Amino acid sequence: MVDDELTTSDSDLALMMSMGNEDGLRLLIRRYGGGMKAYLQKHFSDTLQEGERAEALSTAIDKIWRFAGSYDESKGKLSSWCIRITQRVAQDILKRETKYRSKNLEYDPTYDPAGDPSEDTMAVEDLKDDPRLEILYQAIEMLPTLQKAIIKADLAADGEANAQRLAEIHNTSKGSIYVSRNKAREKLKELVEQLNRQPVKKRN
Repeated sequence: MVDDELTTSDSDLALMMSMGNEDGLRLLIRRYGGGMKAYLQKHFSDTLQEGERAEALSTAIDKIWRFAGSYDESKGKLSSWCIRITQRVAQDILKRETKYRSKNLEYDPTYDPAGDPSEDTMAVEDLKDDPRLEILYQAIEMLPTLQKAIIKADLAADGEANAQRLAEIHNTSKGSIYVSRNKAREKLKELVEQLNRQPVKKRN
């Protein structure tokens, strides 16, 4: 059994799942489940609660199982495909209001829950190595607590995180979230400009 697992290729693994072979699903979880969980912890620990990260992992695995037939090896490794699905599920949880649109898309025979690999680079590389983003992240850390949380959630959601969800998490109102978001964006622009004017040594 162990030898079979080691010699099973990504394309064969995807084929097993597309044919409803639950051994294929169990193998995928053993092979890539840990990486998916680690990805959520690394990129969404500041924006998703523990239960929400567990939900994201479970939903991602379910999507991988149901849409294994859409995996295209020519577009990348199975591990990368799994991570992209995990990322999109986490973003859907952050946005929440888009879940009905995502659900409707699942009935489209051409639907790929991982999306286009060219659209997402966060899943395959650490963008924090970009000096421009390093300044942005440094500026974000300088924001007041609520503003910082909102901006981090928006970045993780690749858009605007759901205001009602943020309000419940931070024990405030939706109106407060909207106001804080606007203030955060204005303050962030000021901080980024200030940091850009500083010498690198002083900035660090």
